[in-house]
Amino acid sequence: MFFAGADKYRYFGIDKLAKTFDMILDVPRTRTERVQVVKKKLLSIIQAESSRSGQRFLANRAIAKRFHISYQTADNLIRELVQEGLLERRPASGTYYPGGHKQTSGVLLIFNARAKRKTSFGSRLLEELTSHLDRAGIPWRMSWTTSLNPRTEGLPKERYPVIWERLDVVDRAVQLGRHALLLNYRPPPGLASSLIDSVSVDDFSGGAGAAQYFKRQFPRASRVAILSGPADDIRSTARVNGFLSVMPATVFVSPTWYYEGAIKIADKVVAAGADGIFCCADRLAEAVVRSCIRKGVKRPPLVSFDDAPIAQWLNLTTMAIPWTELVSAAVRVIKQRQFDNTSSAIAQLISTKLIIRS
Repeated sequence: MFFAGADKYRYFGIDKLAKTFDMILDVPRTRTERVQVVKKKLLSIIQAESSRSGQRFLANRAIAKRFHISYQTADNLIRELVQEGLLERRPASGTYYPGGHKQTSGVLLIFNARAKRKTSFGSRLLEELTSHLDRAGIPWRMSWTTSLNPRTEGLPKERYPVIWERLDVVDRAVQLGRHALLLNYRPPPGLASSLIDSVSVDDFSGGAGAAQYFKRQFPRASRVAILSGPADDIRSTARVNGFLSVMPATVFVSPTWYYEGAIKIADKVVAAGADGIFCCADRLAEAVVRSCIRKGVKRPPLVSFDDAPIAQWLNLTTMAIPWTELVSAAVRVIKQRQFDNTSSAIAQLISTKLIIRS
């Protein structure tokens, strides 16, 4: 007697093996039907969400999990839909609904006019950034305008805004639903946190590092003072809180970050007879140094923050911003935004490093 296929296994009572044989025979047909059904469902999603032009589509893993198929099958389906022009794939970014994407042609640097001041933090940041942009072949244009022109919006769509110390521009970008890069600051909470990219410094850890240095190098210092920046500046607050998390200190608040506005407060710090001072910026430390010179008193142990050019001139020990790392991170974000203007905001945090000067 001749038995075909799985029948011979059933005849001999080997039902489990017969069932396995049936499954093997059915796999190609069943899998093909399932994939066709999944593709139809993906097509329905694309058609139903056609208004989401330029926004991110489902990821391969999400498709695989949702429709109970393998990652490779999901990837093959997406490739088919891309070839058919129904989706777009962007390098190092993902899959998107077609349309709504326009590659930027460069960046627009919008800096506070204080960056024009030689030897300032902003001046050094601008110099480092433009040098890196030139080496990367990224076109840039500078804007020193003190206010945006409502008629032109002040933010050309073909250029990605890179902002330093101009929170009004951040607000305008959010109003327009535009991505922008904020340097050495974090975007305010709310809508800005999902739109505004940022490359900033770990201010809290920097303040804590300054306190640890004091405790190690000057263990007998008992009357330590802090000269902070403006009370409403989140960077200053984080640096102060970081220092206070390690050791106690008396806090003196400067109304500005600059020498001219801080000199009166610096006089009070020196007059208080502190045996150690942490300054939340190099320009604040400059005010303390000049106050000591004017009063004819010996400068107490001093640690500042930033490592702007003035720190080198005054031979200051400082919690230094690693300029190369900061600017390199900014350029990486700029490169990514050249090809992707829809994904959520990118946030990078750069650690400081202690530079000890005699």
